[in-house]
Amino acid sequence: MIKLRNILKCSTVLVAATSIPALAQEVPDTEQAEASAGDDLIVVTGSRIERRAEESSIPLQVFSADDIEETGKTDLAEIITQLPGVGDGVSVQNSNNSIQNNGLSTISLRRLGDNRTLVLINGKRAVSNSGNGDRVSLGTIPAGFVKRAEITTGGASAIYGSDAIAGVANFILEDSFEGIDLDVRFSAPDASGGEELRLEGLYGTRFADDRGYILLGASYRDEDEILIDSSRPLAAAALEFDDPADASRDSFANEVNAPGCDPDNTDRHCILPSFDSDLPGGVFEGDAWFRDGQWFNDVARDDPSGFGRLPADREPGQDFLGDFDGINDRLGQSLRSKREILNLGFHGKYEFSDVVTASLTALYSDVDTVSRNGIEDAGSGESYGILNGVPDVFNVRRMASDHPFIPPEVEVTRSGTVSWIRSFPEVGEEQRINSRETIRLMGDLDGQLTDAIRWNAFATYGEWKQRAINVGEINLQNVDFALDIEDNGAGGFQCADAAARQNGCVPLNLFGEGSVSPEAAEYISYTGDASQKRTQFTAGGSINGDLFSINDRNVKFAAGVEYRRETQSTRGDRDGDLVGGVDGDPTTNDVFVTTHSTFPSITANYDVVEGFVEIDVPLFETVNVSGAARIAEYSTVGTIFSLNAGLVWQMNDDLRFRTQFSRSQRAPNITEFFSPARPDGDDLQDPCEGLNPDGTGISAPSSPGGENANLATIAQNCLTDAGIQAYFADPDNQDAAGVPDAFDAPGATQGPNAGNQNLQEETANTFTAGFVLTPSAIPNFTFVADYYRISIKDAIGSVSTQNTVDLCYAADDFPNNRFCDVITRNALDGSVDEVINFQENLNNELVEGIDATMRWSRIELPVIPGRFDIDFRYSHYFKDQTTFTGIGGVTVLDTPLGEIDNGEDELRLRLGYRNGGFRMTYTLNYEAGGIDSNDAANPDDDRFFRVSDETFHDVYARYRFGPDDRYTIYGGVNNIFNNFGPLIPTGTDSGSSLNITNDVNDAVGREFFLGASVRF
Repeated sequence: MIKLRNILKCSTVLVAATSIPALAQEVPDTEQAEASAGDDLIVVTGSRIERRAEESSIPLQVFSADDIEETGKTDLAEIITQLPGVGDGVSVQNSNNSIQNNGLSTISLRRLGDNRTLVLINGKRAVSNSGNGDRVSLGTIPAGFVKRAEITTGGASAIYGSDAIAGVANFILEDSFEGIDLDVRFSAPDASGGEELRLEGLYGTRFADDRGYILLGASYRDEDEILIDSSRPLAAAALEFDDPADASRDSFANEVNAPGCDPDNTDRHCILPSFDSDLPGGVFEGDAWFRDGQWFNDVARDDPSGFGRLPADREPGQDFLGDFDGINDRLGQSLRSKREILNLGFHGKYEFSDVVTASLTALYSDVDTVSRNGIEDAGSGESYGILNGVPDVFNVRRMASDHPFIPPEVEVTRSGTVSWIRSFPEVGEEQRINSRETIRLMGDLDGQLTDAIRWNAFATYGEWKQRAINVGEINLQNVDFALDIEDNGAGGFQCADAAARQNGCVPLNLFGEGSVSPEAAEYISYTGDASQKRTQFTAGGSINGDLFSINDRNVKFAAGVEYRRETQSTRGDRDGDLVGGVDGDPTTNDVFVTTHSTFPSITANYDVVEGFVEIDVPLFETVNVSGAARIAEYSTVGTIFSLNAGLVWQMNDDLRFRTQFSRSQRAPNITEFFSPARPDGDDLQDPCEGLNPDGTGISAPSSPGGENANLATIAQNCLTDAGIQAYFADPDNQDAAGVPDAFDAPGATQGPNAGNQNLQEETANTFTAGFVLTPSAIPNFTFVADYYRISIKDAIGSVSTQNTVDLCYAADDFPNNRFCDVITRNALDGSVDEVINFQENLNNELVEGIDATMRWSRIELPVIPGRFDIDFRYSHYFKDQTTFTGIGGVTVLDTPLGEIDNGEDELRLRLGYRNGGFRMTYTLNYEAGGIDSNDAANPDDDRFFRVSDETFHDVYARYRFGPDDRYTIYGGVNNIFNNFGPLIPTGTDSGSSLNITNDVNDAVGREFFLGASVRF
């Protein structure tokens, strides 16, 4: 919980004002400003030069404070993602299972990722709120503090430096309010959970004959969690997308007649039941299980032992099948995390003289989140690693055939030792509990150097800290000790290992619900505990103003230098020092003790020194050209050079054309450059699967370009592996005549991700061209359209586990290539134990599309009193693709455009009405549906899955009254028609076991809100 001491601590923190002139912050809408700004000079995002707004060559979308309020939402990321072209990065909805990023809310421009979206506060960089990327969580910026949000398209590295490849989101905070503003808002969904209370307050005053100004702000939000239950039936449904089983394939199962399935094509995927096999009473040998208070097994009821427990729908010998005999483990899990957020701010400015002004901005944020992820499970055969401080790989044991806890119902099915799998409700629910604190300080000195030139000096400091607690995990090593028991000589049992007994080991009884004693539950339980810290320091100075005149118009410039230092210190889980191998060496095998997926410890930093220059030249009375360049020296990747050039042509009073080209870079972040291997498990279709000793039996690799592979080469490379030869030589893998079986590989492996200090920067070329139409014949009407093309080369990413193994074994230079270097095969059975996924400069990416905005305000109709307004924003994608080199050197094109959450079209329409103090808006948000995978775009394909287009409808109303409109009441309904979006279950490329957590879903559903505010 947020503590009072934090509030008291931060009430003394100073906050600074933005360096953007006040005039720029009074513009409610950029395009309207472009039509009416006249000779006023302002600064807008995408430039450091004061100019008339209509001379800006960069496309810009603006959300004013009124726009933000009228969305009816409180989370700034949820508000901004209503803009077409702005998508979720990490959201409260899609991060429930994330160890590091659960509860964050970030944005991604042009679907290029939040790492490529530069977020600014008052035009300044902000410290990251994540330990594995450069991403600013907008939950640390209260919507009520924001005066205007400006979103630019495409590269801006010449203006702001690295990371501005996809664009820039600049949040300009309130800096001129005077008086007191208090606001309270409450919201509640139609379905269960998700209630939210928000309290906000602002106080602003001037002093010292108006030379000084102070603004204090506070915002508190308490968002209740949303748990899966029957009020959201789509989320609660235990379903999957798979091919139907029939009795010949899966014991007694017969799914071919399920709705949507094809009885004549059992390879055709359809929606099927999907229950969890990890029962709280256990499943043993796959043919005995405890559920609903009783034992079941595959033994006939008339078995002479009397312990046959055959279910009513089974024949003898038909085993446990999870999709029929399992449980629905989705119920009670989090759809959205619980969040408690406190934001404090202080904003101050003082004019020392007519030519020198000082300002200071400080923001404090405390965000606490909790996510519930069900009950943890474990089973025999799971690997763990550290024994008595020595890393090695062990497997959780099967129970001995004479284990005293085996009940008769399991004994009658046993042929030897007993395999098992079980969930552990006795240990408690698995929860991710995160506490994050962020402090941001920004200080400026502004002055007048000459009548035509101003100067600025600034410094910022940001610090982010995270404490990550994960309860409800299982210590696998302790489970292994607790299953190895012996007679204690007093009529009971004890753990066989004496050292384990000294550490609290007690025998573990897995048979039946509630069979684990409190003492055993305490011994095998595990709580993960990790912490992280990021700091950012920047400083710099600049000058800007007029150089000389051309055609009675001034040539303007800006120039300056900047310094930035980024540091990170991560303390991984207390048992995570050996994650990634001995002492974090990424070339050795991963070793784990628990079910908790932790992250590695890391201490790293880098710095960068930069210089920039920008110029704006009025070539003719109606034509302006602009240019900018920046050179940066990184301690990691060396020298980076960025540039842009733009042109604006005012064809006439009604029509203006603009275009810009930019070259931008993104340097690798701390995780990408420095991180040790981070644990991760991946599916793997081994290219050696099915191999016979004579080289026959293998199939084409599943990776892109696999159809071009030489199977003889793959077979020869597989046969040279000592582990695979050991598999053939093992008598257990031979028939009675000593003929080896075909190589049978597991379907999964460890695929840890790791940084790479040989990385270089990504480079993006961006071209934009568009026009602004403000026809004099239609007052207060603006139509804007811009084309953009963003092409990235040397994109940073990692070769997938599957591609790495396929590329290794399909190569003529096997094993002497970089792909084989990161693969570890087991020397005894040939299975792939690990594939390290290093970050590399790999691919080329391309996005191309158009944005259009139509705004028409102050529309008066002859019969109806009051005024109407229309705000329509639309994005269309022409291309969204990645190219890379596949097997055999073949260039592979991957285009997700048209897939789920990557539709070709997005739009937002807001219709507004105003009459005196009354204001009402209706908003429609549209997201195009799509296909789960373009590789299965034919309805006859076995994995074809499509969702329809989705629309969400909101209504908002407010009424202001009293002296100077002092009082406001407001309310509305979000998602009027209670549309949760499409069912996208597990088994699809874009779905999950929670069914409605994709970005085209609204897990909240219909939501009612009511609020009131007062100003003094």
